[in-house]
Amino acid sequence: MAEKAPSSSSSSTTTSLASSATGQPINVIGIFREAIKTPARNGKLMLQIMLLVVSHCTLLALLHHLFATPLMEKVEDNYNKPTVHWEDLRALLGIEVPFLVGFWVVSMFGITITIYAAAMTYARRSVCLKDLLSCIQWKKPIITSLYVSFIPVVYAILVIGLIKSINLITREDAGQAWRGATAVMAALLYIYLTSVSTLGLVVSVMDDECYGAKALEKAVKLSSGRKLQGFFLMLILELLSIPIYILFYVASTDDDDEIGAVTLFGFGFLATVLFCLVNMLSYVVFAVFYSECKKNSGEGIEMGIGPGYSLVPTKLQEKAEA
Repeated sequence: MAEKAPSSSSSSTTTSLASSATGQPINVIGIFREAIKTPARNGKLMLQIMLLVVSHCTLLALLHHLFATPLMEKVEDNYNKPTVHWEDLRALLGIEVPFLVGFWVVSMFGITITIYAAAMTYARRSVCLKDLLSCIQWKKPIITSLYVSFIPVVYAILVIGLIKSINLITREDAGQAWRGATAVMAALLYIYLTSVSTLGLVVSVMDDECYGAKALEKAVKLSSGRKLQGFFLMLILELLSIPIYILFYVASTDDDDEIGAVTLFGFGFLATVLFCLVNMLSYVVFAVFYSECKKNSGEGIEMGIGPGYSLVPTKLQEKAEA
C-alpha cells in the first residue's frame, strides 16, 4: 500500500524523516536524547497533552481523597475489632471500583495521545490537538492494554509457583540462594516483558489494524536484534520511577495528623505531576524506539492525519525503489 490519500506535507515529511535516518541504528543514549528533543519540536501540543492528563489525574486524586480516604480510615480503625462491618467494606469497594476505572481511562487517554503525538512529531509532521484526537482509533490500544494487563498477573503466578517449588525440593540453606537467584532473574525478565508490552501498545496506536496479541507479536518482530536496547530503555525508565513510587507511598500511607492535610495534599499533587511526566517520557521514548525499529526494518511509518493517511517511506525503502 503506497498511499491512500495524498497529503500536502507528505513530501516534506518524507524528506525530513529520510534525512534523519542513518545507516546505523542509534543507541540507548541517542534514543533518550531524541525523546527529550521531540516534545520541544511541538511544545504547544505536548504542553496541552500534559495539562490535560495532569489536570484530570489531579482531579481524580482529589476526589478520591475526599470521598474514599475517610471510609478507608474507618475500615482501618475497625480492622482489629471482632465484628466486621461489611457495610463499610461494600461502600469502600463501591467507591474504589469507579475510581480505578476512571484512573485507567485517563491513563489510556494520556498514553494514546502521547504516543501518537510523539511519533508524529519525531517524523517532523505538524499536528494540532484537535486533529490528533479525531484520527486516533481508540479501540486498538484499549484492547491491547487488556492483553498487556494479563502479563504481570500470569507472570507473578508463575514466579510464585516456581519459588514454592524450589522451597519443596531444596534444603533451607541452598533454597535461600536459589530463591535469591530466581528473584533476580524474574525481575530482569519482567523488565524485558514490560519493554515488549510497551512497544506493543505503541504498535497498536500507530499500525493499521494491529492490536491485541497481533500487536505484541509485531513488537517482538520489530525489536528483533534490538531486544537488549529495549531492555535497557525500560530499565532506566523503571529506575527513574522508583523515587516517584516512594513519594506516592508516603503520600498515601502517612496520617494527616502527623504531617498535616495541606502537606499531604502537596505531596500527592507533586507525586501525581511527576508520575504523569515520567509516564509521558516513557511512551515518548518508546515512540522514538518504535520509529527507529520501523526505519531499520525498512517498513513505512503510518501517518494518519486528515482525510486519509499515507505511509512515510524509510531510507531503506527509498533505496529499494531506486
